[in-house]
Amino acid sequence: MTESQVRAFIAVAECGSFGEASRRLHLSQPGVSRAVQSLEGELGAPLLVRTRGAVSLTPLGERALVRGRAIVAEADAMRQELDEQRGIASGRVRLGSMPSVSAAVLPGLLAHLERRHPALTVTVLDGHDDELVAWARDGMVDLAVVAADDAALEQQPLLVDEFFAVLPADHALAGRRSVDPRALADEPFILTQAGCERLVLSALAAAGVAPNVRYQVTEASSILAMVDEGLGVSIMPGLAAQDRPSSVVLRPLRPRAERRLSLAYAQRQALSPACRAFLTEAAAWTARRGRRAAVRAV
Repeated sequence: MTESQVRAFIAVAECGSFGEASRRLHLSQPGVSRAVQSLEGELGAPLLVRTRGAVSLTPLGERALVRGRAIVAEADAMRQELDEQRGIASGRVRLGSMPSVSAAVLPGLLAHLERRHPALTVTVLDGHDDELVAWARDGMVDLAVVAADDAALEQQPLLVDEFFAVLPADHALAGRRSVDPRALADEPFILTQAGCERLVLSALAAAGVAPNVRYQVTEASSILAMVDEGLGVSIMPGLAAQDRPSSVVLRPLRPRAERRLSLAYAQRQALSPACRAFLTEAAAWTARRGRRAAVRAV
């Protein structure tokens, strides 16, 4: 069994196809297929169920994926520790992030990391809140940006993202400096399904509001476009609403509502030197920048 065989198997299992895995690994598809077949031959049983255009894990494959991730994590950690002894932070960090954070926060954080540790490589996988928690728990990513507290995760604060009422510019509430959630009670409401809907509904419930949900939408850009068309109003975190049309305005909620984003990893996980360096630099960047996400309510 070789490390390259294990890495090929993990990539296929995570990507769900040999084609996607070959692109991730920058290898030919036949080469990835041969590596996985060789591993299955050594183990004496199939790890994958192959169907047209996709693969799934056998029961043995599910167990092998857990062990395989541990093997490559240890191999990476050994190389990184040798570099660490030479005073170099190197290696790869697989970071799970939500699209709004990837667009508005990560460029600044990664630029800071690049200046401090140019030998570090970061691979970003975008997902929604529930996916990110699951990825961190299962070890699919080394670190994940999450909005929820989870007992199975260690969490380092990253930033605080305020929620806003999202309104057409010609709406009667758009002229107010802030919006009481009770003023939204009778409005047709567009509810996010990107993972923070629990926080939105909680903020409304605290004001005694059961929203008149007309639409449930996952993508932030779709919510903004629907508000722009006058189909309803919404409540969104500020980071998700930064690329709104000029005819859509944000108004702070009163009382204030927010989500607290953190960098999370599984409690049982032994952090690699690369992850430790990432967390250290993220803490320094957060302290310098301030923990609140800056979004102008206009």
